[in-house]
This record gives sequence, structure tokens and C-alpha cells, in this order.
Amino acid sequence: MNGDRRLWLWILALVLVGLACGCAGLAAGGLVGYLIGRGAGGVSATPTPASGAAWLGVVVTDEADGARIRQVLPDSPAEEAGLRPGDRITAIDGEPVDAAHPLPDAIRRRRPGDTVRLTLVRDGEERAVSVTLGRAP
Repeated sequence: MNGDRRLWLWILALVLVGLACGCAGLAAGGLVGYLIGRGAGGVSATPTPASGAAWLGVVVTDEADGARIRQVLPDSPAEEAGLRPGDRITAIDGEPVDAAHPLPDAIRRRRPGDTVRLTLVRDGEERAVSVTLGRAP
């Protein structure tokens, strides 16, 4: 009888350890997923839009006063409009782009084919650029 009791205690201990590890794994996986989606260190990986959604084609870093372009994707509306890495987008159609109003959110509210006016800063000069949004691949 004592041996059966020890066996059940071991089984219970293994089940509890397994549950604890599973919960820790889910928490870690959720954190990693959040960092990938939001962008670790403020880099917005610009979550891949659903196929057919409005698309600009940039990878940005969210800053307090805009979205700094880190990469312009080839054959994208951004490339066609002449956007460059280092440009800081400060507004889209007059709406501010900042930490509280991220660029990906502003793009998601538009449709493919919409022409938007981006206000950006390049080499210390403010410029306005019109971009016709594409359709996400």
C-alpha cells in the first residue's frame, strides 16, 4: 500500500511540473509573439497585413515624434514614391504619426488604391509626398 501511495505522489508531482512548464512556455511564447508583432526595441516589424489589405511597404521604428523608416521594400508603393531609409514620417493625411498613433494603424484604416499624403522629415527638412497604397501581397 505504501508503494502505491509513493507512485501516485510521483505521478502527481510529474503532472504538476508538466503543468507549470506548460504555463511558463505559453507565457514565454506569448511574450515572444508580442515582441515579434509589435517589434522588439520599438522596431515595428509592420505586421504583415492580410492579403489584399492596404500596403505601404516599409519597416519602421516607432519614435515619440514619428515613424523612422528602417527599410523600404522592393517594388513597394514606398519605393515608387521615393521614400528612403532614415526618413521620419510624422503625419498621414494631416493625422499625426507618433507613439500613440502608429503608422501601421493609420495604413490599416485605408484601402488599396487610396492616395495618401505623407508628411516626412528628410535631412532636417519637412516634405510632403503623395503615395498610392498598394495591395498587400
